[in-house]
Amino acid sequence: QEAVEIRRQLAQANPQAFLPDLAASLNNLGARLSELGRREEALTCTQEAAGIYRQLAQANPQAFLPDLATSLNNLGAMLSDLGRREEALAATQEAARIYRQLAQANPQAFLPELATSLNNLGAWLSALGRREEALAATQEAVEIYRQLAQANPQAFLPDLAGSLNNLGSDLSDLGRWEEALAATQEAVEIYRQLAQANPQAFRPYLATSLNNLGLMLSALGRREEALAAAQEAVEIYRQLAQANPQAFLPDLAMSLNNLGNVLSALGRWEETLAATQEAVGVYRQLAEANPQAFLPDLAGSLNNLGNRLSDLGRREEALAAYEEALRALTPFFLQFPAAFAGWMTTIVRNYLEVCQALGRKPDEALLRPIRNTQKETRP
Repeated sequence: QEAVEIRRQLAQANPQAFLPDLAASLNNLGARLSELGRREEALTCTQEAAGIYRQLAQANPQAFLPDLATSLNNLGAMLSDLGRREEALAATQEAARIYRQLAQANPQAFLPELATSLNNLGAWLSALGRREEALAATQEAVEIYRQLAQANPQAFLPDLAGSLNNLGSDLSDLGRWEEALAATQEAVEIYRQLAQANPQAFRPYLATSLNNLGLMLSALGRREEALAAAQEAVEIYRQLAQANPQAFLPDLAMSLNNLGNVLSALGRWEETLAATQEAVGVYRQLAEANPQAFLPDLAGSLNNLGNRLSDLGRREEALAAYEEALRALTPFFLQFPAAFAGWMTTIVRNYLEVCQALGRKPDEALLRPIRNTQKETRP
């Protein structure tokens, strides 16, 4: 913050000499604020940095286009953290376009950055329900990282593993489970190897890939293997969240949800309920602090809780869980129907089934805006 203040004063007196330094300091400050969870302040800094670099790149593209692209990548990540997905996508698409242009002129310097922005682009497209485009971006990132890791394993194996994880997720979103499993198994193998050499750096990534592996195995009916992967992921995330709650509670909640789903498939109902209740508790805490980022996850977890309670014949509690899930997800579905259509259809169906089982009339005021949007977006 002090560096930004000093450089702001210098740039006011001599913009040509000190604007680049001010932009760099703002980028750094944005990154530090983001690490501390101060997302709105981080976004403000990074937006200002991108604005300065855009101005500088217009005057001198060769010198400042790389900085503009980096700043746009950072901006996309921060907007996504705040749930502003359309804006995140626009920033990252621009970053990828710039890096592609730079990598054509200088592959050695800019191929890694192009791969990073393609990875991000895939993630934001997936979040908006644009799955085929997401897959194309992620496949290109994997190809680039595989090429880079062959030349320099120490530098690029972690990036290859990360993009393989993303590829597995994108393929699973499209129902291509066998291909998804192969990509995710490769990611797990790489991360296990990296975590043995450097646990502090790579155990979080190993846990993420184990979570994904559990999902793929479960979808393919390999439930005992899925359970082992899901349990290992929860154990790692629980340890990480004890040491750093702000960073790892979201991951713990997600892995508990996945564990609950695997236990449910094995008919271990009481253990399933315990895992799902813990996940809801964590997501509720996160959504209170940051509704825009975590309410959709809370909705998904509440839907799972409703399913678990319904399986145990506790339908009154299940109804309350489904109602809360609908209230949490509706604003997001109305804004981004394509991204949340699948979730919403599932939760509405579960809600109506439990209403029928209890002999209750559904809450029409709750359902009306959802149905109106479904009609408007139906092909």
